[in-house]
Amino acid sequence: MMHLTAVIALFTDQGLSDLGEPELTAWIDRGWVRPERAGADPVFQDIDIARIRLIHDLRSAMRIEDETIPLVLSLLDQVYDLRSGLRAVLRAVEAQPEPVREAILAAID
Repeated sequence: MMHLTAVIALFTDQGLSDLGEPELTAWIDRGWVRPERAGADPVFQDIDIARIRLIHDLRSAMRIEDETIPLVLSLLDQVYDLRSGLRAVLRAVEAQPEPVREAILAAID
């Protein structure tokens, strides 16, 4: 877990000095990043740090406008949820006896 100042320092150490506290706070206010709260101070997990990197890349490297960021994040969240669901289906199919797995594969083709 990391607090806001540590996250800013992490990105500054990685050469992303254009990410400041006001900008990250704005991303939180917009709901782009959803850290846990420890009182008034946001606490970031590894997944939050990855999302911050993604948003930074979308805005700086890919030049996606702020108005489009929520759409992109929503679509990516849907893709991740779909992948998670498909992994669950795969585990369920793998747990079935061989004849059931074969029948499922035959039905897919």
